[in-house]
Amino acid sequence: MTQHIISIDPFQATPFGLAFDWLAQSELDAQQVLWVMPRIETVGSFKRCWAQHHAGLAALGPWVQTADRLSQPAAMGPWLALQADLVGVLRELPLLGGGSSPSQLWGLAQEYLELALRQVLVQKRNTNALAEYAEHNTFAWEEAQVVATLAQTYQAELMDLLPKPAEPMGRQPLQVVWFDDGETVPGLWLELFYPGVPVQVFKLPAIEGPQPWQALGASRFAEKPNPVVLQVAPDETTQAQQAAHQILEWLRADPTTEIAVAVLDRLAARRMVGLLADVGVLVDDRTGWRLSTSNVAGWFDHLLQQFVEHGQLTAVTQPFTGLPLEHLEPWAFGKSGSRYTLAQWAAAFAALFEKHGLDLALQPDEAGQQLLTVLGLMQQVPAETEFDAKEFLAAWRSWAESQRFRPLDIESPVRMVPLLSTRMRPFQRVLVLGCAQSHFQESPPGLLPPAVAQELGFPGPRLARIQKISALYELLLHSSEVTLLHSAQVAGKPEMLLPELTWLDIVLRDCASVEQHWSSSWHRTPANLEIEVQRQAEQALQITALGNAGSLPDSIRVTALDDWAACRLRFGLKHALPWPQQREEAAMRYEQLRGIFVHKVLEKTAQHMVLPGQPVNQLQAWKQTLLDQARLVWNNLELAQQATVYPFLKFFDQIVPRLAGKLMERQIQGWQFKGAEQKVEHKLVLQPGGASLALKGRVDRLDMRGDSLAVSDIKFTNPAVLKKRLADPLSQPQLPAYQAMLNKPGAQLDFLGLHKDKVDWVSFPPLSDEYREQGFESWGDVLLSELSQELNSFFEGQAVWQANPGDACEYCAVRSVCRPETHPAFNGGDAGEEGEDE
Repeated sequence: MTQHIISIDPFQATPFGLAFDWLAQSELDAQQVLWVMPRIETVGSFKRCWAQHHAGLAALGPWVQTADRLSQPAAMGPWLALQADLVGVLRELPLLGGGSSPSQLWGLAQEYLELALRQVLVQKRNTNALAEYAEHNTFAWEEAQVVATLAQTYQAELMDLLPKPAEPMGRQPLQVVWFDDGETVPGLWLELFYPGVPVQVFKLPAIEGPQPWQALGASRFAEKPNPVVLQVAPDETTQAQQAAHQILEWLRADPTTEIAVAVLDRLAARRMVGLLADVGVLVDDRTGWRLSTSNVAGWFDHLLQQFVEHGQLTAVTQPFTGLPLEHLEPWAFGKSGSRYTLAQWAAAFAALFEKHGLDLALQPDEAGQQLLTVLGLMQQVPAETEFDAKEFLAAWRSWAESQRFRPLDIESPVRMVPLLSTRMRPFQRVLVLGCAQSHFQESPPGLLPPAVAQELGFPGPRLARIQKISALYELLLHSSEVTLLHSAQVAGKPEMLLPELTWLDIVLRDCASVEQHWSSSWHRTPANLEIEVQRQAEQALQITALGNAGSLPDSIRVTALDDWAACRLRFGLKHALPWPQQREEAAMRYEQLRGIFVHKVLEKTAQHMVLPGQPVNQLQAWKQTLLDQARLVWNNLELAQQATVYPFLKFFDQIVPRLAGKLMERQIQGWQFKGAEQKVEHKLVLQPGGASLALKGRVDRLDMRGDSLAVSDIKFTNPAVLKKRLADPLSQPQLPAYQAMLNKPGAQLDFLGLHKDKVDWVSFPPLSDEYREQGFESWGDVLLSELSQELNSFFEGQAVWQANPGDACEYCAVRSVCRPETHPAFNGGDAGEEGEDE
């Protein structure tokens, strides 16, 4: 392959202009020339210049190949098949595969295949560095053997995976024009496919050392006003704010202007996009993201993890709305722990998607399309290697890490692009986001040292850095306006400005800026974007009742008394203010459905066991009745309700033996089931004011033993925790309230605590002597007396309620408005009880 090299002076000519002048002098037929570009993004600019210089041939278009596509496999299906076979081989190699996780094996397979592909590409060259490296490294020797075997065994398949040249009219080009940015792959590719075709090389500037920056400072900054500006932010947050401010400033000056954001700092870019979105400015993101970072990838990864852990899928949500699928029965594939081919796994999940319409939901999304594509590719993989569920999850993760996706194009004048994609492209206004030295440092590819990597066509760290520096240099030289944004520190650690920009800053210094940190010729300090706010001490929220009994509700539910006992402010905000009637249109929460399910099962079980002839002294009869009634209650639920409460069924199955024992124990003690879910209402007269309101509730369970009554409340709480809480019986006000509302001062008050570790009845202690001496007969009398006096004081405007920090603050519906952290006791409370009340 004969190469003729012309080095481009960035100050004298543009690459395209120089190439078109050469083409005109060569008198070649333009349709017989193959043009090799550094990146796919360059092609658009090239074609526009082509149309200007070759108006008569513009409709035919040039014959173009891009260097970035030459290093990628031409077909992903066969590549995936080779990777699957190689994973099966690596599992059996003790030195390479022994002890490796499934994810590590897929990563090794990906890397070895890339190396084998490169060996096929460089087959006509001597690879001395690779041979020497393998000879002196035991682990690398076995790696080299694997790679060499791959390259030899699958040479035909790997050759097919090399990108093939597209040849219009079925013939080779008479001439190749290569815009060389330092990548070695185009040269290897041309040598392999076009060894006899002459190549005209236009070598793009490779910026290295301080001299080019001296020339840039002497020429570019002579213009007025200065076209290049440097801004140094104190931290990442300010950097994002300055970036958004600069873009808004440009848009205000010219709403139609095109703005390119060359991204080196991805975190700052995300923050900037969020800030611009807040003011209605959208950003067209052309940088490309790993597929693994997409919402779709996270959704599918979660599905696979659920399948790996449980052997089935019991809860599947829509990928974008998060709503649970309707009519979903537990889904499983094959036998738990069994192995299947990639094609079988992919076909199973594709069928699941199609059955529930998930494929239609994924189709409009860019990442969703890629997920459907890989499932389609996997179904066509002929590899016979079999994988279990965990290994299939690793296969998906390896693919998602290796692929990139770009969100759908957005109509916006602001476009984010990678720095390298800006080469050979004209821009009006450019914002370079991230100018730290760390942004220009590159690591060697994979396991290889730089010399070996370069021999196989990989850009080493030095070349990769030069390519980025050169792209930045071209932007500063040719763009109309450029703003460079650097953050002086990241995550609290100092970040050094790129040394080349420091050189430029030194070149630009004059006598007036010798003592300054930055040269005044280009450094700009933007106005303070922060709004300073005078901090004031927080005060805890307090509420008082409206005048003329305006706050007095008609009724209060007994369940609201839990809030009253826990925190007066919570009770006041939720239940003692005249809120308009709320309509419950949302689906019931898990906690609500769990309670309904258990209450109905226990009620139906009790009703069944009191029938004549039932073996109430046999534990198995109680267990079977509980299971039978649970099945009946479950079948009567709507599908959406079944999906919500389904996770509770496993817990219920676990506690059935203990629950059956406690119900049978209750029966043996002589208690007979009387009723459940019984509505109760009581008129509460506030003392001493005389106003009244209705207490309304529903008793969980009533039992009789002779003339004695037992009132029970079911709690999804460890019985040991319930016993601790009953050290202060009035802290659990619902059962005492029912005792008083039923006018049964002698009624026994019991909790039935349901917990994975224990199921038991927990009874209230007897009324203390202190209250008996005051004339009270029951805990219910004490509760209603205190409640009537305190509510009277509040509704008459004599009391002020505020937060009562403590255990109640662990979960609170009004936490966001009460600000109890102003109370010194807020951080000192012990609220670590296990279990959760219904």
